[in-house]
Amino acid sequence: MYNKKILIVEDESIIAEDISDSLISLGYRITGMVYSGEEAIESAAQLRPDLVLMDLNLQGEIDGITAAEEIRLRFQIPVVYLTAYADETTLRRVNSTKPFGYIVKPFEEKNLHTTIQLALYRHQYDSLTNLPNRSFLREKLSRVLDGKQELSVVVPVVTLSLDKINRINSTWGHDIGDSVLCTIAQRLTNCMENIDIVARLEAAQFALILKPVAEKQEVAKIAQNILDIVSQGMIVKDCEVYVTASMGICLYPGDGTDGDEMLKNAYIAMYQSQQKGGNTYHFYTAKNASFFINTLLQETSLRHALKSSEFEIYYQPQIEIKTGKMIGAEALVRWNHPERGRVSPGEFIPMAEEMGLIAPLGEWVLETVCRQNQAWQRAGLPPLRVAVNVSARQFERKNFTERVREILTESNLDPKCLELELTESLVLQDEIAAAKAFTVWKDQGIRIAIDDFGTGYSSLSYPKRFPFDAIKIDKTFIRDLADDRQNAAITIAIIQMAHCMNMTVVAEGVENQQELDFLCDHECDEIQGYLFSQALPRAEFEALLKSDKCWELGWRKKETAILSSGLSKQETPNRLGSCYKIG
Repeated sequence: MYNKKILIVEDESIIAEDISDSLISLGYRITGMVYSGEEAIESAAQLRPDLVLMDLNLQGEIDGITAAEEIRLRFQIPVVYLTAYADETTLRRVNSTKPFGYIVKPFEEKNLHTTIQLALYRHQYDSLTNLPNRSFLREKLSRVLDGKQELSVVVPVVTLSLDKINRINSTWGHDIGDSVLCTIAQRLTNCMENIDIVARLEAAQFALILKPVAEKQEVAKIAQNILDIVSQGMIVKDCEVYVTASMGICLYPGDGTDGDEMLKNAYIAMYQSQQKGGNTYHFYTAKNASFFINTLLQETSLRHALKSSEFEIYYQPQIEIKTGKMIGAEALVRWNHPERGRVSPGEFIPMAEEMGLIAPLGEWVLETVCRQNQAWQRAGLPPLRVAVNVSARQFERKNFTERVREILTESNLDPKCLELELTESLVLQDEIAAAKAFTVWKDQGIRIAIDDFGTGYSSLSYPKRFPFDAIKIDKTFIRDLADDRQNAAITIAIIQMAHCMNMTVVAEGVENQQELDFLCDHECDEIQGYLFSQALPRAEFEALLKSDKCWELGWRKKETAILSSGLSKQETPNRLGSCYKIG
């Protein structure tokens, strides 16, 4: 740890020069000597020393303690105090800055040397696992890679992240989580036959520099062996715990020119392993890097999108089969990116869920829909029920039920004009919370629908236990109803079951006349899909509302019924009014 750069902050120049001479004789490098807190902060920013020796009593307006705290927070540089003060009040202030050492003047040279060595060691080793930390790793990595470029071997650099460690912390507590980290650190340390160095980066992430190998295939075997070792069970404070890991691997010199680039590229490969569900490894490729960078750019854009009003609500009509009238609509969010144009919901919705942005986005949708629906009614349009999807993250918020009530109150919208759509998995995730929320919403008059019905695990049991008003048949069952006997049977069963439980049935994704005829024949209640209308932007949907359009869904059946009542064929169109024929 010699040859380290040290910044001396001392208001007396003679003392500063004496300290400097002593440290130089011990093998340290002095990057500068300054006399005020302001100069100390400025020098730390410019010179980035490995350690700062800080006197408490300085020139200028900022004392040593204040300057040390600023340096620690901004630059993560360790500080050792050199001071004549040892009173209790000063010590309390000093301790609040988490110093790496405290020496009371006058002191012996060997004590200063020992204190600096301990401070540098503490700064380079993780306090929990006692593994080297990121700063030590970077130094070691630079030395390992130096001179290897001309050799016929590759140096593998690996990053490793424990999968779902937060689940352990939330279930058993952080003490158990910390013990798991220490156990994994010990296991990795015991693999030193193929590993040159193991370091802890942050949280549940580690880095490994493997020993040079001749072929990539050797690295794959080592990586799989590490994954197997990590995934072995462990007993931690009487708890049996299992964890897996995601690993990213890059190979020097092909995948980078220096240590920082190698670590960055290993992270990119590790990210791909996490995206694949964990418990696996991936090698870095340029394609991975491009995907990773694009993903980061998209995530940044997504964070700005809500603030910049780039989202828009589209409305897809829901048609009542018996009357052909539009009696509702489903609200669907769209993203108008300023450069990319329209971004597919299939792309940004999963990203929003992963980033934790789906809850604020969902609340914005709910607020916008309620305000817009009330605005339409104030403009003289008939009341309309609009369905809004509720995400699991949104539902998990403790105040979500109350927030729904507040939004309805703020918008002055009749609760009967709002439908909340929830998925099967959301309901089954916390049945007690779901039951409580449903009771509150039902009392308010809000309609509750189960979305994507039939795609989950307990489709035939939970509708009986929860007060749903409607079941939406997933479009995967509606597709090719005329030719797919299994889809036809499932759809008929859902319709019959729902009607026995006094629930309305809504079919999603109706795209052709054959599907429509099938649903009419089997008395489905409501339908939506491209056969009638795609989701429309607000202005176009508003125009459709004003037109009071009516779809004639059962043209031939209704024609037959009218003719049997004694009317002639010439009179039939008048009785049908302004209905629009489908087919």
